[in-house]
Amino acid sequence: MPKLIVADENEGRRNLLAGTLERAGYDVTRAGTLRQAEGTALATMPEVVLIDGEWKTGDAIDASQRLMSDPEFAFKCRIVILSRNVSQDYLVSAARAGVNEVISKPVDMNKLLSQLEKHSRKQFVPPPAEVSNAAGTGGGGSFDVSMVMSDGKWALPMLKGIVTPEKINVDFINEILGQLGEEGIEVDEGLDPSLMSNILRVALNSIVGDLDAPSEVQTQNNNPQALPTGKKSSKLGEKSATKKIIGSSMEEILQKQADGIAEEIENKMDEILEEKPDMVAILPHREQVVIDPAVLKFTKLVAETAHELMWDIGRPGNVSDLTLMTRIEDVTEMLGDVISSLPKGDEEE
Repeated sequence: MPKLIVADENEGRRNLLAGTLERAGYDVTRAGTLRQAEGTALATMPEVVLIDGEWKTGDAIDASQRLMSDPEFAFKCRIVILSRNVSQDYLVSAARAGVNEVISKPVDMNKLLSQLEKHSRKQFVPPPAEVSNAAGTGGGGSFDVSMVMSDGKWALPMLKGIVTPEKINVDFINEILGQLGEEGIEVDEGLDPSLMSNILRVALNSIVGDLDAPSEVQTQNNNPQALPTGKKSSKLGEKSATKKIIGSSMEEILQKQADGIAEEIENKMDEILEEKPDMVAILPHREQVVIDPAVLKFTKLVAETAHELMWDIGRPGNVSDLTLMTRIEDVTEMLGDVISSLPKGDEEE
């Protein structure tokens, strides 16, 4: 059963859509805030995150960009936005944030179910808009490369983190073979998934290595004092320094994002914890009785006077009857409780 998150701050609309998708066979998780949707998505890695496009607090595209900055999420999951705004600028922004599709509202439920089925099976769906990378914009990524570094090699640590035995394994190959079969592509049943996973991992590692090499060569070419080929020790030092700079820059970026999210969560939690509940009436409106403030004030005066009197009577030696003494103590305690429960008025000067 494909997992799906429905993120919408309107509870009625959220439950209606989620109920329809559950009847269609999806395992649906509801999210009333974008932060809740992000946290749940990163924890569960669903096939699709379905986000409403209009929010009073937050922005669907910003949330999508944050999700797509996580390498594992970008590799495993897809994002679909339901929006009334389908202008070209909005679609380009969505594509740059990594959104896989923008569906216009009001939603055609048959179309939505059809598209969700494609996304859950990882079939090809055209992006919201064609985005050119010539100007340095990271179409489909979270960071603008031109704003981070002079090239896109900062992404290599993320790529290397994906090309691992934990990510590319027998289950991954079997999933791909299953999708190929669903699309009518014939696959040799004698293929060994374990062997294929090893071949794919080695091939991707080789590609990542080739991408890494030009950056080192370029570093040397841009340095007029670069040493000749024979001096390998200096070159190794330059390579190590280059890799260290790239890695640290990426770590700093991710750390800053994590710190920002943590600070925002802490501030929000502080606001929630500091909120005081609204005063509510326990009795229904029809059973409530209006009390004259003067009567309430007089009642408090009588209770205080009676409390003082019972306190004086109950002093040791004033009453010899043990039963009567016990009753006086009980009444004194009850009068004290009444006085403490009555609202405190302004002190008299």
